[in-house]
Amino acid sequence: MECQESIKTRRARGCRLLRARFCWSPFLLVILTIQAHAAPPTLTHLFPAGGQRGTKVVVTATGSFTWPVSVWAPGLEVKPGKEAGKLEISIPKDLAADRAWIRLYNADGASTSAPFLIGSLKEISETEPNDAPRTAQHVAEASCVVNGVLSKPGDVDGFSVRVNAGQTLVAAVDAHTRLGSPMDAILQVTSVDGDVLAENNDSFGYDPRLAFTATKSGVYVVRIFAFPADPGTAISFSGAPNYIYRLTLTTGPYITHAVPLAVSRTKPGEVEVRGWNISPGTRLPVRPLGGLKLAEYFESEAAPDLRIPADAGLGLAFSPALAGAARVRLTALAVVEPTTPANAKSPPSVLMDSTVTGWLRTPRQTDVYRLALKKGQHFVVSVESNHLHFPLDPVVKLLNPDGAVVADVDDTGTTRDLAFAHVATKDGDYRVVVQDRYRHGGPRHVYRLTVRRETPDFELTTTSESIIVTAAKPVEIPIKVQRYGAVGPIVLRVVGLPDGVTAAPAVSEPTGPSAAAVTLKLTCKGKAFSGPVRLVGLASQPKGLERRVRTAPRLNAAFETIWLTSK
Repeated sequence: MECQESIKTRRARGCRLLRARFCWSPFLLVILTIQAHAAPPTLTHLFPAGGQRGTKVVVTATGSFTWPVSVWAPGLEVKPGKEAGKLEISIPKDLAADRAWIRLYNADGASTSAPFLIGSLKEISETEPNDAPRTAQHVAEASCVVNGVLSKPGDVDGFSVRVNAGQTLVAAVDAHTRLGSPMDAILQVTSVDGDVLAENNDSFGYDPRLAFTATKSGVYVVRIFAFPADPGTAISFSGAPNYIYRLTLTTGPYITHAVPLAVSRTKPGEVEVRGWNISPGTRLPVRPLGGLKLAEYFESEAAPDLRIPADAGLGLAFSPALAGAARVRLTALAVVEPTTPANAKSPPSVLMDSTVTGWLRTPRQTDVYRLALKKGQHFVVSVESNHLHFPLDPVVKLLNPDGAVVADVDDTGTTRDLAFAHVATKDGDYRVVVQDRYRHGGPRHVYRLTVRRETPDFELTTTSESIIVTAAKPVEIPIKVQRYGAVGPIVLRVVGLPDGVTAAPAVSEPTGPSAAAVTLKLTCKGKAFSGPVRLVGLASQPKGLERRVRTAPRLNAAFETIWLTSK
């Protein structure tokens, strides 16, 4: 009897629990649904992570979102597809950009923007199995971009291509440097039997590039595998769903860079593009990076601490007939395009407020420039190369008219490039000496030397890329202030605020705690808005000097807006 009572008691208790669960389940579902809709979307990556100009591509967005979502993608036409996570992207034929950015948003907030690369070649997708040389995916196109993913640990992707004797096959990977894929890729060219004929590891940041010239006609295999970009204790090939890459394969021309590295902002003109399989003297026009609505978007190539003029911009040299593209600085300074090496016997003159493109053609080469100065003159010297993804690690010496070394500068801040300010102690011709730290030289050991007057200026940065403000919860935006020279009080404000959102101006004083950092506080009356706004700072001295607040660099890019959601 006791056993029977016990069984009945347990059954009754179980029925009560089931009824309770059944009764409360709908309410729990409603709560969970509300919570799901109350979250802003997230976006980790896109696949394929790029497309060809003048085409339409269907891309899968990976992240967390309730479909459909709204999309922000300056320069592109993007529509959410019927299937969750699918984006239909139309790329203008003449888009002057090599990378666009895509952000998802809804009434509750916005995702981090994800990069989307733009190219000139036809695009194909990787297909498995392709791990072994004998099972490599055959690529029939003479020139194309392969969109792939090293989807699991140990994954190796191989692609077989036919190359004629004397032809140079270019293979180049975009993954970590421009897409943020957490991989350190290795690129090889092998025979169909697996014999390694060429290999490259780091060429463009962590991403490999190589050029292989075939001595005989035949089929060759290009294969890619990777280690984690953040090294660990395991020594094995790595892979994951976010190990996405774009592999360019071509026996045609491939642009790696252009000379000069800077052109006039008002009259960009043409530059000579260089790389592989490119005829000497090939020139292309430079177009401002204007297809991406610069009123809302800015992509910076400047590394911290390099004293890049705030009015500098970016241009792009590209052609539908050539793979790759070259970024070029747009500057208000005078531009000098050298024709011969800057040797010590007859050093060329560098004018104040000018920029020069130099080239250490051979190992142990030293470039020397003559700079005429007046006593008491304040000026800034910068040399950029490494952060532009060239192999040069510059070192600069400044010699006074007596030949004494008055400055010897290597790395600056977080970069191997350098910048320094100096005050001339006497009249006369100074010498600016440029070398590679390891005395290397070669076809891509190019640099950009800039000499300009030291004038008061300031930079404004924030770590906030997107913010959410509600009636119940105001938000504060921290802003870092970096002054150069004598800059007076700076008034910071928000431009483009929607109705219902207010922000009192903040002031950064020349001294005290606010000299280096201030905060802007936003309040909301509960009106809905989702979109970009701009933060600007205006100095009273020098009068009228205005600078925009930029987000912290990510994948070598910065935005001049932040995303505001109010509700």
